[in-house]
Amino acid sequence: MAEDFRIAWMIYAGGVLVLLLAGWWFMRNWTWSWLRRTLLITFAAALLIPARSSLENAVAVPLLPLFVYQILFEEEGATPEVTANLVFASGGALALMAILGLITLYLGYRREKRRRTDQDPYFDER
Repeated sequence: MAEDFRIAWMIYAGGVLVLLLAGWWFMRNWTWSWLRRTLLITFAAALLIPARSSLENAVAVPLLPLFVYQILFEEEGATPEVTANLVFASGGALALMAILGLITLYLGYRREKRRRTDQDPYFDER
């Protein structure tokens, strides 16, 4: 990748990082922290993952801006490759956060059950 594209990617990644930190800051008081994390990870995946190209020496372009550009300015709309990349990047981030959320819920349930059992020796859910 050429030096000017590296600089452009660094500026773009810095801007996305600032945007995500601002989102975290404004959502920091939400009681549902799993929703905040899921939204931020999904947006980060959509904004930072580069689109795959069929050309050998093509420049990596971020997915969401490329998708929006193609929807607005190209006659045929977004290409299937860009759309599929965007769907799989966002879907993968959502699936990852769903798995982590389920694990967190299960561990929290076990921790709460152990705490109740330690406080009340006669407590039994069976």
